[in-house]
This record gives sequence, C-alpha cells and structure tokens, in this order.
Amino acid sequence: MPEENMRSILFLISRYPGYGGIERVTTLLANQWVKKCKVSICSIIQQAEDELIAKLNSDVKFYKMPYGGLKESQENVDFLKSIVTNENVDIVIYQDSYFPCQYLLSSIKDCRSWKIIEVEHSSPSGFEIQYKEYVKSIPCWDIYHRFKSWFYYQKSLSNEKRNRRFIYGICDKYVMLAEGLISQCQKYGHIDDNSKFEIIGNPISMDNSSATLSLKKKECLFVGRLDSMKGIDKLMRIWAIVESRVKDWTLVIVGDGIMMPEVKNAIAHYRLEHVCLEGFQADVKRYYQTASIFCMCSIYEGFPMVLPEAMGFGVVPIVFNSFAALDDILVDGEDGVKVTAFDEEAYSENLIAMISDDVRLKMMQSKALENSRKFCVSSILEKWDELFKNL
Repeated sequence: MPEENMRSILFLISRYPGYGGIERVTTLLANQWVKKCKVSICSIIQQAEDELIAKLNSDVKFYKMPYGGLKESQENVDFLKSIVTNENVDIVIYQDSYFPCQYLLSSIKDCRSWKIIEVEHSSPSGFEIQYKEYVKSIPCWDIYHRFKSWFYYQKSLSNEKRNRRFIYGICDKYVMLAEGLISQCQKYGHIDDNSKFEIIGNPISMDNSSATLSLKKKECLFVGRLDSMKGIDKLMRIWAIVESRVKDWTLVIVGDGIMMPEVKNAIAHYRLEHVCLEGFQADVKRYYQTASIFCMCSIYEGFPMVLPEAMGFGVVPIVFNSFAALDDILVDGEDGVKVTAFDEEAYSENLIAMISDDVRLKMMQSKALENSRKFCVSSILEKWDELFKNL
C-alpha cells in the first residue's frame, strides 16, 4: 500500500518506555500495526529504561514531549499538533485516562480529520475501594484523619468525574478492557450515554507457544509491585497459614516495591521457610513455566495482564473477586478460583484445597492454557481492526 494511503496511528501516553502493563501493550500493538500502518508514540514523561526501546520496532517513530511536567504547556501543545500534522495522523489513541494532560486532547479536538480513541486501563472504582480499605486502618476515635481522608476522597471523585466526562465528550470511541467496567465508568463519570463504549481486552504480551505442563513444580507465584494495592501484605498472612499446613510447596515472589521491608519482616515474624524473593525481573517467562498456581490479592485492578499471561502457561490463578474484569478473564472452578474479596481465611482454605488435589489442579491447568487463547494477539487485533473500520 502506498505510504500516503496508509492508516497513521499515534499513541499518546504519559510514560514511555516503562515496565508497566500499559507500556507493554503499547509496544506490542505498535509492533503489530507498523507492519501495515504508520505508527508513532508520543510520551510526556520519560524514564531511564532505554533497554525497553530495543523491543520497539525501528519503524515506529518515538517522540518525547519537550516539557515533561504536569502543568499545561503551550510548547507541548504545539509539539503534538506538529506530530499530528507531519505524520498525517488518522487515529489518536490516548492511553491514560488518569494522567492530567487532557488539555493536549482539547488542543486537537476541533480538527475532525482524525479520530480520538480513549483506552481506560484501570478500574473506575479504584478510588472508592482504596478509600474504604484505608479508612479501615484509621481508629474510630481519630475523627481528624477520617475527615481528612473523606475530604480528599471526595475531591478525587470530583476530579475523576470531570476528567472522565471531558474525555468521553471529545473522543470518538471509549475502550474499556472488560464489560463490567462500562457501568463503573458511567457511574463514576456520571455518563448517561453508552454509544461510544467498546470492549477490547489486552493481549498476552509474551510468546507462550512453548508452554508445557511437564515443567510444573510445587510453586505458587506472585508477580507484581510490592505495595498495599497489590495486597502483598494480605498474601504474606495467607501464606503463613498455608505453610503451617503444607510443607512441600514454595511461594515465589517476583517484584519489588515500597513494601519489600514489610515482606521481609513477615517472613521473619512468621518464620517462613518456603518463600523465595526474586526481586524485579524484566523477563518473568521462566517463572510462569514452572509455577502451578498464581496468587493475586489485589485491592483492585483494571485488566491485569499477569492473569492471562499466567494462564497462557498453565498457571491456575486464585484471586480475590475485587475487580469487574475478573469475570472476563477466568471461569470460577474451571480455569481459576475466585475468593470473596479480602476474606483471607477463605483464600488460604481454597489455596490449600487446590494444592491438596493434584488431579483437579492438573485439569484446571489444562483449561487455563486452553481458555487463555482468547487473549492471543491475533484475537485482540481482530477486535481493533473492526473498531477502526467502524470509526
């Protein structure tokens, strides 16, 4: 196809490169689309993660905003307009509904020669869930901090309502990663119309063609940031119960974060002997290959890529039922296990039951591997192609 007739796609993203799920999905889609389209990525903030640029196809053009801060910048507005014009952009994909740079979208919304697609990668209910969990840690008598947290919660809700309504108003399509997230978006954004919503999940971002169940060990796996939102503190308490009753299984923790000291303290406090701290790993494929069960205790998630990735290697997830997208990812009792949100005793009992029933576990591993195919790159690209055709 002649270059002048090729579709031109621009990703507008707050941070690139990066090790997060949004950055990985952006790289994967860009590398696929550049085979038949012009593709550009424009990043507002950059991190010193240059090794990740090596994973980006050299035909994808990468731009850095001249000003990397959060304040409105006319220099950035002019820079974005020049990219859109020079690259003959047809479609702008905005990858961050929570980052405060909506003014950039506003600067280009009046020219309708291109279409704007918003992709929301997190859960609209996240602020409410975080607030409720945080309030539980404040003593009933501490009225000052309870009121202070309520005030900031209300302020956050107001900001999110304003931002979400604004983005929905100027975009042509609003992509949610799971069906259950649409009602949340409408609720927290006070959006009555639903004509712009589309559902497209994230693809598995690593090659699992060599996945086999023959390599499985007696390992439970956690992959993620070590912070309260990911529920690592809950997992340590759960594992203390499990290890007291099961002596030949190991919990492998892949990741780093602000709660690493708490994790190490928990290991010492509970005298845990079967926990391996692997730290941050850029490539987690080898852990998926040997793990049997994937442990997720998150307070909330949008569409956690680690779940379909783990399932793509036959790792059976056990997850707190704390986010809407979970229904789109696994079938309870078939290829994974859902546990009532934050019931640590129920989680530990379900985990012990999975560990203790080898026949059931192997059946679920096979189903996880089979059902993960709906998240393969080709399936997700078909949904995107259909969306582009209907713009």
